[in-house]
Amino acid sequence: MIPLNDSTRIRRYAFDEVVRVPCLLSEVGKVRDRIGSKLETLGYSPRVKMNIALGLEEAMMNAIDHGSLRGQPVIEVGSTVNAQCCILQVTDFGGITFNPEYFEKLAEVKEWGKGGRGIFLLKRLMDEVYYFFHPEKSTSVVMIKYREAPPAMPEA
Repeated sequence: MIPLNDSTRIRRYAFDEVVRVPCLLSEVGKVRDRIGSKLETLGYSPRVKMNIALGLEEAMMNAIDHGSLRGQPVIEVGSTVNAQCCILQVTDFGGITFNPEYFEKLAEVKEWGKGGRGIFLLKRLMDEVYYFFHPEKSTSVVMIKYREAPPAMPEA
C-alpha cells in the first residue's frame, strides 16, 4: 500500500487514512483486513463487520475491473473508522462515467444478463452509498455504515 502524501489534492472530507494500492485483486484482502482490524478494535458487531467487508471488497473489485480499463495502475481507498460509523471511499482513475440507477435496475431483472449486481449489493450492505464522477479523471464511491442502525429521520 502506498500512503497518499500529495498535498496538491483537495478533498471535501479528510479521511483518517488514504492509501493507493495497485489494481490487483490480491490487494483487496490486505485493505479489507486492515479496515477489519479497526472495526474489531472498536467492537463492531460481526454482522456489521461482514457487511462492511463485503461492501469494500465489491467496491474495490469494481474499481479494479471497470475503472482500470484505461490502464490506470492504482486505485485509492480512503477510510474513517470511529465508534459511530465507518466511512469508506474507493476511487479509480479511469474517469468513465455511468448511471448507477440504471445498473441497479438492470440487476433487479435477472434475465437481462450480467451487470449492476455490485451496485445493487452495495446499497443493501451499506447504510448510505454515493457516487462522484469526474469525467476523464476519476470515479469514486463513498459508502457509510453505521455501527448501530442509522439515525431516524424526523417526521415533517
